[in-house]
Amino acid sequence: MTLRVNLLSFCDKSVVGWSIALQRIGLVFGYGLAYYRDILRGIKHFAEQRSDWIFTPLSPDSQSVQSLRSVKFDGLIAHVYSVELAEALIALRKPVVNVSGVLPEQPIYRVSVDHLLVGRMAAEHLLDRGFRHFGYVGYPDHDFSVGRESGFRESLAAAGCTLNTFYEKDLAEVDPTGLWSWNTELPAWLRSLKKPVAVFTSQDIQGVKVSEACRSAGLRVPEDVGILGVDDDDLLCEMTRPSMSSVALPSERIGYEAAFLLSRLMSRRKPLNRAMLLPPREVVARQSTDILCMEDQIVAAAIRYIRDHVHQPIRVANVLKVIPVSRRSLERRFLTTLGRGISQEIRRGHVERAKSLLVGTELPMSEVARLSGFTEGRQLSVVFRQETGQTPTAYRRRHNG
Repeated sequence: MTLRVNLLSFCDKSVVGWSIALQRIGLVFGYGLAYYRDILRGIKHFAEQRSDWIFTPLSPDSQSVQSLRSVKFDGLIAHVYSVELAEALIALRKPVVNVSGVLPEQPIYRVSVDHLLVGRMAAEHLLDRGFRHFGYVGYPDHDFSVGRESGFRESLAAAGCTLNTFYEKDLAEVDPTGLWSWNTELPAWLRSLKKPVAVFTSQDIQGVKVSEACRSAGLRVPEDVGILGVDDDDLLCEMTRPSMSSVALPSERIGYEAAFLLSRLMSRRKPLNRAMLLPPREVVARQSTDILCMEDQIVAAAIRYIRDHVHQPIRVANVLKVIPVSRRSLERRFLTTLGRGISQEIRRGHVERAKSLLVGTELPMSEVARLSGFTEGRQLSVVFRQETGQTPTAYRRRHNG
């Protein structure tokens, strides 16, 4: 009898030890774009540490919004694209984290992208391609689009360039996947721009529309119109003809950080800041911006050589071997065209290559240095800090978390 009691006691404790208080997490998303799916991947990565989380997927449409009250949630992560959805989530009186850039004024904790930095990164990429005329396609009243336009415009102004804008109709009442109707005014606007022109769009789906509008207007991409989108949605970017360059966002990290933030809120640990804004990852260059729009073809050829060999420890002498002009003449041409010398352009190219490897790989610093044209890790660290104001390690940590 004693043995039986002891065994029963042991079993009872085992059952108690293995029991888990489950937490139901609502995921209020559309699934039409890679941006949302990558956020969900990030949420999933965090949830691998949380065996007590149970997901309930919900579409952010009006019918699903009405059903929110019928399910007992412990917390929610949502793409809040409408006031109606925001109010329905707030009314639940449960912890909510928003991963949208449409309605930042809503009193909901948010993890998103630093849209100003997205615009600045886009401007840097297009200016490096030699474009001097620019257009922007976005929305006039949505935070993500306004921020991206502002960063783009500021960087262009600093380079002495102006910007033409084309605003889409309000997206608040349409499909949150972003796959909305065609705008018949877009081809005429594109034809009116001085060529060659670079058009930056607030989302990849708009880039697809710009690409198709160019075809209907008889404009060549990238010879007449260079196109740069945002989100790096592989399907959309490869759907355009030719393939479209795009600013890649830290979507998976947004999902991970949103899940981490929700776990803190559910444990009643509120952060000091209501919004976390993450920097964009990089520009993924494809055919739509694969051009050097420069009147000085000597400079264009030199830059093309530098970019083709930026993974090697090249020097000015290497450039002069393939460009049939004197160093003094080439230096003068570089300063006139780019506002910087040959050595500066080479250093900048090495650093840009290092940035891409730091963000897109987990290679050790010695390998990043070697594949970026630096002789050793120490040289990478010194030059990288001189060019960016931060160490390679700090840059990787900031972008990859």
